[in-house]
Amino acid sequence: MPMYNSRTELRRFGIGKDHLELAQFIAGHINRVASGRIRDLHVVYSDEKIILQGRSRTYHAKQLAHQAVLDLTDGHPLLANQIVVS
Repeated sequence: MPMYNSRTELRRFGIGKDHLELAQFIAGHINRVASGRIRDLHVVYSDEKIILQGRSRTYHAKQLAHQAVLDLTDGHPLLANQIVVS
């Protein structure tokens, strides 16, 4: 039984999908990894950059979201983490 590999899933999911669908996939992955600790999560995906927006109570949750995207995209060159910690 093969293990779940998020990078493979993104590549397989990304074939023929538009940017909105990819952003939704990334947001779902972040919610799974961060266990829903990012409130009002919004992901903007384009060929040039990925922007994370939302609110978190801790820096740790913000870091989890950031790392989830890095793991999923093999370190996307332009990842902007605009999650506010409050």
